[in-house]
Amino acid sequence: MDGEKPIKSSWHTLRNPFNTMDTPEVITSHVSGRSTDTIQIITGGQSAIVLAGAPYIGKTALIRYLQLPPDTEWSWRNELVDFPNQEKLKNTHFVQVDLTRLEGIESKEDLLAAFVRRCAIALQSVYRKSGQTSDELNLKGLIKMLHSINQETPHARYFLMLDTIERLDRLGIPSFKPETKAQTPQERGLALLDHCQAIRTLVDLIDEFRILGFILSIESLPRAKVADQFTHVSADLARFRTMTLQTFTWQDAGKFLAQEPESFGGEWAESFNDLSNNCIFSEKEQAWLREQAGTHPYLLQQFCFYAFHLKLEYAKLHGIWIELQESGKRQIIDWINEGLSTFFTRTWNRLQEALKSDTETKEKTLGDFREFIQVLAQKQADDEINPAYWDQWGSELRYILCSEGIIRYDPFRPIHFPGAILRYYVVQKARENSELFTSSIASPIIVSPTAGRGFRLSISRPENQREILSLSELEYHLLKTLLQNPKHCSELELMTEAWGKKIDRGVFTQRMHHLRKKLREQSGTEIIQNRYGGLYSLNHPEWFHLD
Repeated sequence: MDGEKPIKSSWHTLRNPFNTMDTPEVITSHVSGRSTDTIQIITGGQSAIVLAGAPYIGKTALIRYLQLPPDTEWSWRNELVDFPNQEKLKNTHFVQVDLTRLEGIESKEDLLAAFVRRCAIALQSVYRKSGQTSDELNLKGLIKMLHSINQETPHARYFLMLDTIERLDRLGIPSFKPETKAQTPQERGLALLDHCQAIRTLVDLIDEFRILGFILSIESLPRAKVADQFTHVSADLARFRTMTLQTFTWQDAGKFLAQEPESFGGEWAESFNDLSNNCIFSEKEQAWLREQAGTHPYLLQQFCFYAFHLKLEYAKLHGIWIELQESGKRQIIDWINEGLSTFFTRTWNRLQEALKSDTETKEKTLGDFREFIQVLAQKQADDEINPAYWDQWGSELRYILCSEGIIRYDPFRPIHFPGAILRYYVVQKARENSELFTSSIASPIIVSPTAGRGFRLSISRPENQREILSLSELEYHLLKTLLQNPKHCSELELMTEAWGKKIDRGVFTQRMHHLRKKLREQSGTEIIQNRYGGLYSLNHPEWFHLD
């Protein structure tokens, strides 16, 4: 009403723009971090693409982002403002094929007809000029539509995209079972499409119509060779080019972290700017976030989410948007380590499976991985991998590191190490699982000579049998220092005894977190306490004895 004062924004109502939960309040960022990959799809000259990637690497997020049409307020086209052929961007369209309603099918002919119909419906939704009725949305109608598009817009490109193929393997989709050695729901879903000739039909259509493309998004298997990804599925997939979705490029990760309020839409930017004149993350905070998360899209998003959450909670209490303090950074690392434990465990399990997958070159791959761990333990996220190291490591290890989201490789660009949070987890797990690297051609060199003798902690709790816990060399020196000063031990004392010098506090905090978690899980209670002023204390020191 006239005369009413506008309601001023409140910190309590400001939403976290890095929230990816599937709710109506999700804010879509204008920086996907995938501009490099999008350009590769558009300019790759290939119409049939298998988009393969590890879990949490962002395949579904990319599929959703690509579907944004040109007439929306923001789409991927706006992100590619420096692309030389803007007309090509306007004429390129992506649409996902909906598999959710394919159920209760009793024959391969019915499955093919239903799949083709879904493709026709998807194409019609993005073409927007077809006057075909629902009865004409069959193979004949799809071909007719493609002819019309080809005549009206011969320079256009329409990509049909298929995600979550494992849906076809769920109960009731369909009841017939093709003969196949497929082992996973995803492989069985592909086998069903192969059995009903859907993949063959797609290949024929792509060969006939230059305007048509198809992207098949799959979760890659943990393997040492790309050729082993499709052992149990159709030979027709040989017609598809495999594009392995990796982590962000170093430049795209920087753009993701440097987003201004306007990157999250005008309404959100207005609310934020009403409350603060500062940027979302300062340059110093951006550097710290990338140092911790590296270029992994999931880790970047999680670090940004928790960092924004912490700053927002402080702003709610004090009314000001401030820079992260060291205590806040330690809190974020604790949240990440605890909240993402499943992600880290899955990543390590896939790494182990991939390293063991190729029996012909297993010993060479494991030896290369040992060397990689040695180098990794001494590097930071902004460090670059020496090309000499990269070239001498076998193609199997290089493929594993890229496909599992550990590092990203692009020809003619520097190769960066992973962020601290993932780097230290992988190094620690490698040291804890040294039996994985026992080799007939080389000794396990991922631990120092003193660590080779083994470090053990004896735990004698009241009314419990004596327990033995293996420690790394670093954990041994940290715990030894704490046992010598159980009531109050400073960070500097711990750093000096374990590393021989003062080190980066973020690195120190992570290692202390892992040791604290390890002791808590073994003893059932909190052993290491973090005290005010950067001091640490040890609960129940009488329980522990270092061998």
